[in-house]
Amino acid sequence: MGQFLMNRRLLVVVALSVLVGIVAACAPNPRSQLISPNMVPVGAGEEFVPPTPTPVPNIANLTEEEILLGLDENLVSLLASSDPAQGQQLAVANGCIGCHQLDPSQVVVAPSWYDMANDALIHASAGEGPAAYIYHSIVAPNDYIVAGYPAGIMPQTYGETLNDEQLMHMVAYLLTLRGDETQ
Repeated sequence: MGQFLMNRRLLVVVALSVLVGIVAACAPNPRSQLISPNMVPVGAGEEFVPPTPTPVPNIANLTEEEILLGLDENLVSLLASSDPAQGQQLAVANGCIGCHQLDPSQVVVAPSWYDMANDALIHASAGEGPAAYIYHSIVAPNDYIVAGYPAGIMPQTYGETLNDEQLMHMVAYLLTLRGDETQ
């Protein structure tokens, strides 16, 4: 009986080894290209058109009107005279940097501010520019939840504890955060 179990175990080990070998032989070579960059036309008269990457939105390509789209006129005038340095001081004083990091590799509990201006451009809804998105994200943060982050983490009181002038200083500061372009 013991010899039978030994032979059976050996048979199982050999069968598994053969199965692994077959599966490995069927796997594609990870070093080979799956799609040739030198594709040729399939039919007569057809021309190969290489794919073009989707452009990444960049706030630098927007007009001032597009950046301010959807922002109340009073807020637009306040933003025109806002100071990003004061906005940065307010972000520190209100503890914003405890959750929002400037280093994109260090995400704590909230989205990074590393490329906030362009991120706002991506997340803004139709009819809304990045400035309006940032403003509304501060005064009504649960209205704009970035995928992968929970609702209810950010204080809901900044619209009451900060006046419009202070809020526009913060918006001005956040609009300066443009990833590698940030000065």
